[in-house]
Amino acid sequence: MSKYGAVSNQPKKATKTRHSWLLWAIAGVLILAVLGAAMWFVQSQERKVAFTPEVTGQPKASLDQVAFDYGDVQLGRTIETVFRVKNTGDRDLSIVGEPKVEVVEGC
Repeated sequence: MSKYGAVSNQPKKATKTRHSWLLWAIAGVLILAVLGAAMWFVQSQERKVAFTPEVTGQPKASLDQVAFDYGDVQLGRTIETVFRVKNTGDRDLSIVGEPKVEVVEGC
């Protein structure tokens, strides 16, 4: 009812539709957040169970391969090598600085 006693005939449906859409959006975001948190928790538990340290009380670096033999390599040719470093201890492993690489020239 207005100040002069007339009743407004304007619909309120648009406001309800906007609020309904907003509620559905919030519910969707919450559901995705809960599913994401559950997946993260399950994966973190699997990682904890799957690891058995070789040493306790300290970190230990284990390499998948410590020597590489490329045979005869032409002078000036670049060779790229990939190796994997894995921490098999139960403490954090920190690699500080450049790793030492020794190139041995054969006869």
